[in-house]
Amino acid sequence: MKKSLLALAVLGAFAGAASAQSSVTVYGIVDLGFSSTDTGATGNSRVNGINSGGQSASRIGFKGTEDLGNGLKALFQLESTIAADTGAAFAAGTGNSGGFNRFATVGLQSASFGTVLLGRQTSVIKDAYDQIDPFGDGGGIAPISAIFFNGALSGDLGRISNSVKYTSNSYAGFKANTAYSFGENVGSTSANSSFGLGLGYANGPLNVQYAYHNADATGTGIAAPGNGAPALQPISKTKINLLGATYDFGVVKLHGAFADTKVDSATVGATDAKYRNYLLGVSAPVGPGTIFASYSVNDTRTAGATNADTKKFAISYSYDLSKRTNLYTGYSKTSNDANVKLGTSAANGSDPSAFNVGIRHKF
Repeated sequence: MKKSLLALAVLGAFAGAASAQSSVTVYGIVDLGFSSTDTGATGNSRVNGINSGGQSASRIGFKGTEDLGNGLKALFQLESTIAADTGAAFAAGTGNSGGFNRFATVGLQSASFGTVLLGRQTSVIKDAYDQIDPFGDGGGIAPISAIFFNGALSGDLGRISNSVKYTSNSYAGFKANTAYSFGENVGSTSANSSFGLGLGYANGPLNVQYAYHNADATGTGIAAPGNGAPALQPISKTKINLLGATYDFGVVKLHGAFADTKVDSATVGATDAKYRNYLLGVSAPVGPGTIFASYSVNDTRTAGATNADTKKFAISYSYDLSKRTNLYTGYSKTSNDANVKLGTSAANGSDPSAFNVGIRHKF
């Protein structure tokens, strides 16, 4: 009897050790609320409804790790957008075809070397501006990518497929990352490919992020997303530099960012498009929640382009009911010059607005 009990104890110890070496987590967000959007079109252009993702995209994900020993771990992550207002699973979004559109990665993490991931994942520049934007580039009120870079990385276009990405460990607050996305085109190693490089410092109240993004769309026939000024043309390369920072004073956190974008045209003799972006924002604890506000600018610097700038103001408040559940409300207003239409604009020169109120639950 004693031998049997001893054997069971040993087997239990081994089973516990094996289960401790690997883990799988199911997680997600369900975000639903009332939204009222106006495209700024002539006449009545307002749409009201219950929509998903007012503050953060509704999603479901699976992630796991396996301890391989000697400071090495295997990682995987699968994450998909959900249209929670209709119940549709694996909802397609801008720049993707549905499925696990947010993340589909596998890789290795080393305690001494860093992390290497393969698959579909966030670009290096998105990793940077997500940390700087008061709204975290999420929701329908004021994601930074809707205005910055002339909207070239809006929606899921800030994610890259067929990619390999390396992220270093943090060294006294400094961290670097780089990524390359393969275009996978016959006869061309560069068409539809992208490259990113980032360097950040996050320590105490200060967070500074720099990122470079180079996307090669040669031969794809994709039109520059400038929407009107200058005339749309096939893209050869999009080159973006971003510098941003936040500083947390405790009572208020300041956010600031600057970006410079150049879109090389594939049309011989055509004018290359140029843009500069600016963002000022704040976030501050108020009661049991947080208030967020931002003012962003897309300044068109293309030679010959006039009346082609966009400005956006947004404010939002999140009220925490618990660590996982909160209520929120927000408002944004976009002002487009006569020859441009960013945001949910109906036409050049229109000024769209959005209001929402909802509930978000994380699990």
